[in-house]
Amino acid sequence: MNNSVAWASRPRWMTTSTRGRGARATLVCLVLAIFALLTPTLSRAAEATSLRLATHHSDALTTDKLFYVYTPPTEDPAERFPVLYVLHGKWGSHADWPEKGNAEEMARRYRMILVFPDGGQFNWYLNSPVMPECQYETYLTQDLLQYVDANFPTIPRREARGLMGLSMGGHGALLMAARHPDLYGSASSLSGILKLTNHGARGEVVDRLGPLDKFPQRWIENSVWDQAERFQTANVKLLFDCGEDDTKTGAIADNRQLHEKLMELKVPHIWREHRGTHSWPYWTEHLPDHLSFHQAAMLAAVEKPEKWFGIYFARLAQFFDENAALTVEPEDGKLRVVLLGSSSVQGMPKSLFPGDRAGYQYRAFNRGIGADRLGIGTRGLTKRMEESVFDLKPHVVFIKNGRNDLGARHGSKTGDPSEDRMIEEYTKIVDEIQSRLPGCAIVVCTSPPVLGKYAHLAPSIIEYNKRLRKLVEEKGLVLLDLHPLLVAEDGLLLKPENSADGLHLSQAGKEIWAAKIYEELDRQAARVGIAKAK
Repeated sequence: MNNSVAWASRPRWMTTSTRGRGARATLVCLVLAIFALLTPTLSRAAEATSLRLATHHSDALTTDKLFYVYTPPTEDPAERFPVLYVLHGKWGSHADWPEKGNAEEMARRYRMILVFPDGGQFNWYLNSPVMPECQYETYLTQDLLQYVDANFPTIPRREARGLMGLSMGGHGALLMAARHPDLYGSASSLSGILKLTNHGARGEVVDRLGPLDKFPQRWIENSVWDQAERFQTANVKLLFDCGEDDTKTGAIADNRQLHEKLMELKVPHIWREHRGTHSWPYWTEHLPDHLSFHQAAMLAAVEKPEKWFGIYFARLAQFFDENAALTVEPEDGKLRVVLLGSSSVQGMPKSLFPGDRAGYQYRAFNRGIGADRLGIGTRGLTKRMEESVFDLKPHVVFIKNGRNDLGARHGSKTGDPSEDRMIEEYTKIVDEIQSRLPGCAIVVCTSPPVLGKYAHLAPSIIEYNKRLRKLVEEKGLVLLDLHPLLVAEDGLLLKPENSADGLHLSQAGKEIWAAKIYEELDRQAARVGIAKAK
């Protein structure tokens, strides 16, 4: 029996592949074992920041198994983290996501442990009644889970444990979440094969379950679509997506059918259909969306998250829950409105958007997060467009993200970053909305003036707003020019009655802004043919 963890960063030559994997894995384990013996004083800091290769014994599989594990860096040896199990696809191994998916680099934006198991090339993460050596459901839900909780700083609760995977791994992630909701609180799939009974000719599944026509119940018990009723009581947060051109594998059909069935069952979930195929470029592009989903889902289990990290992902958790609930609600025929931005948007009270104030029927979704920074850095608007905009399919998006927030937050006299960098990021947001939602109106709100200790930012705000007006003209957007409505007679500083703290607006200032929003909403409702309420 062998249970060991290699406490070292992973040199490139120590990776494994599907060809010659057994011999290379043995060599890796031997080298790492020797390395561990020769370096007993390796620092905790080095341990904490490395992607590590581990091996342990599985009773279910009666053999030793390899997996990679990533643990976030920490200064606190007592800190514990949520854990996400990331499953590979057919023909793959535990090395796929670290090597092909850039998972280690992307993981550095988050505060959770990632475990990359070896599910075998064709085992579908199921327990085979035919092949005793294929008991992968038991392996993952018992042997590996217990070993990881015993040897790594996890939070050993379902609320802090998630599953995700691609293709065959997407099937495994959702199936195990359906069958073991006591173990996992969130599950997601990229390009998953989610209705196994659609694929009765798959030879490797036939080998493990027997022919579909002879053993239909075995296939039903191991098919996510056929087990979807379990999600009605599982209380598992769900996300799955697929490329619209993923037709050869049948994945897009499976995903659409699961979405339809979950809607019929009234199971909240998030379903996304993107441009793309069954390929690593697709999976790598959308991996951050899944990592954000799971980080948000598991954040509540973390005792003391870092302040701004916690604020950001707590808001994302609200967005994901709201968006998932929309999938089981009937279409209400209202104008869907997204308020997109940072603290000024987050602070807009719901009372200013009752839904019918101007005679039309509106539904406003507040997607503001304090200190959002547009997406410049590790978080922000450009990194949360799916849950903030595209899940909602809005008719109109208002964007308000200001020079004042960014400059003041970082204590800069002239603002940080530059207007050029901000407009560059702003343009990314606009371009993506125009590309994916061509019928959606984009309303750009200029940055309001400031007062008091933030007054040094006033000249920068004037320049920033000039750039915003130019962007509106170049891209054919709608302008909501807030600055002239709120500025004092000097044309530079905020009117005292419109100021809450010099940076944010008072209730009076917010009401001026809301009134202008409603004027624009009247025009947008008429544009898309939404009639006034009787």
